Amino acid sequence: MFPKIRQYRVIPLLKMKNLEVDDALHVAEALINGGLPVLEIIFRRHNDSRAIREVATRFPNFMVGAGNILNREQLLRAVDAQAHFAIAPGVCPETIKEGCARKLTFIPGASSTTDVLTILKNGVTYFQYFPAESSGGHEHLSDILDPFEHLPIDIIARGGITPEKMNFYLNLPQVAAVTVDWIVKPEYIAEKRWDLISNEARNALRIASAVPN
Repeated sequence: MFPKIRQYRVIPLLKMKNLEVDDALHVAEALINGGLPVLEIIFRRHNDSRAIREVATRFPNFMVGAGNILNREQLLRAVDAQAHFAIAPGVCPETIKEGCARKLTFIPGASSTTDVLTILKNGVTYFQYFPAESSGGHEHLSDILDPFEHLPIDIIARGGITPEKMNFYLNLPQVAAVTVDWIVKPEYIAEKRWDLISNEARNALRIASAVPN
């Protein structure tokens, strides 16, 4: 997963309480039109499972993932929904072990050196830095990574990352991508403004392209 993610450096986040499957398909199509064929859908309700499954089926080359995985049971639901990846907000060794036994990439969350040590101890060399900005931002992340700078770690950063702050994270060599919520805004979906999603995707790619990969 990470080599492909590093091609784009950005993961759009879709977070809606009542996500319609048809809307999810339109979002995926809009992102493809914007040159950014990847999406993380916050995974809480039955419709989220249906949306992931339909996107994965309709667009087989599109990377769709399940976000906010809290336990092993949710992870298994994401696997059943054919998610390409699943991301957690924190560290749960049981879920990490289950993820390692599955075909999808399961990415635990970390916001401290202790979290990173726990993740590494469980055989995984990648994590989501979350919540990024409220945990201390890119400078805090750099400090966390200092003891591990000799290790091949891949990171996705999420939480409060604006267009202006994207490249502070992407300049860190371990950061494969940032996850942002301003590409797929709920109001764009409500107003069926798929063109605006495509435009935001292009803008995000333009910003990210300024950082050497």
